[in-house]
Amino acid sequence: MLKQLLCSLALMGASAVFATEGVSEMAEQLFGKEEAGKRVSEGVVFIDGQFVRGPYSVTREGNVILVNGRIASRFKVEAAAAQAAAAAGDGHSASGSESDVVSEEEGEAIGSEPAPTLDDAPAAKGAAAPKTSAIDAKLAKQKGGGSIEERLAAKKRSKDLKAASATGSFNSEASGADPMALFEEADYTYTPPSKPEPPAVPYVRPTAQKPMAERMAEARKKDAAATQKAMTVKADEPAAEEGDDEGGDLIAVESFDDLTEEEIDAYTKKFTARRAEIEKTLAADGLVCLSSATSGMKSVKRTTAWRFVLQYEELCAAKDASKLQGKWGTTLPRSYLQKMYDNRTENLKNMKTLTSRIKRSDKAAKERAKNRL
Repeated sequence: MLKQLLCSLALMGASAVFATEGVSEMAEQLFGKEEAGKRVSEGVVFIDGQFVRGPYSVTREGNVILVNGRIASRFKVEAAAAQAAAAAGDGHSASGSESDVVSEEEGEAIGSEPAPTLDDAPAAKGAAAPKTSAIDAKLAKQKGGGSIEERLAAKKRSKDLKAASATGSFNSEASGADPMALFEEADYTYTPPSKPEPPAVPYVRPTAQKPMAERMAEARKKDAAATQKAMTVKADEPAAEEGDDEGGDLIAVESFDDLTEEEIDAYTKKFTARRAEIEKTLAADGLVCLSSATSGMKSVKRTTAWRFVLQYEELCAAKDASKLQGKWGTTLPRSYLQKMYDNRTENLKNMKTLTSRIKRSDKAAKERAKNRL
């Protein structure tokens, strides 16, 4: 079916309706389009670190999600068969060719004949016995002499006898059938020590010996050093990979060949769910950070989004992004915060209306809470 669709697209020619710039026409034909469910006036949107003014209209064309007609998210598309083939190709190349494999015999390739081995030649028949040397004959005639082998054997017997004499035979074997006979001559007399052992002294850690005030001061100093280290993290961290919700800079791969109907349906459901998720977060007055090159997304709820907007101008007044990353580095990706800092001038100009609305809403909420008390 996919091949028929590709042929029909090729024959459509000039009558074809072109997709939005940057959106693949093939992706639009395969995955369809979606219009905005509603126009959202609330929420905060950042695309590649740049603030986008509301109200927001979230649409989808193929594998690309757009906010107010601007590409905000792009999904990776690749057939499972192509991924499996690529993985199999990598495994084959890593294993190497068969010609590189050698046999267990060093220097021999598989299929070659093993190196021949020669047995020892048999002794000739009728060979004369080895003659005793002149030195051995002379030593044999001397007192206590003999051949070299005989003297070595005598020396070994003497050494073994001495070793056996040194071990002794006291309580080495049980006498009779009693298994406790080995201990019948043991000495159980208690000999007290020459002087009493000193009393045990409990170990006290050096830090516990310090006064409480000094220990508290050291703890505060350590916490301040950790905070300073977190604020001075380098801004040039590596960008996150596709799908890590970090807004990475790697462009999503688009390969529409060999896609099955099941894969097309699964991709379509995934893209539709993401578009609805973005729209729902904005309707709840939340903050959404998107990347036009990947499907990375990071969203926070309204309370956190308001605090970020109110602190954004003050934190961006610093000479670098260290304060912004130190304050919000655990909530938003640090690499994305760097992009927000780099676009601070344009963002602050476009965020004036949003900041004023949040300040008024925050003030009204505090007054209502005060009146209830």
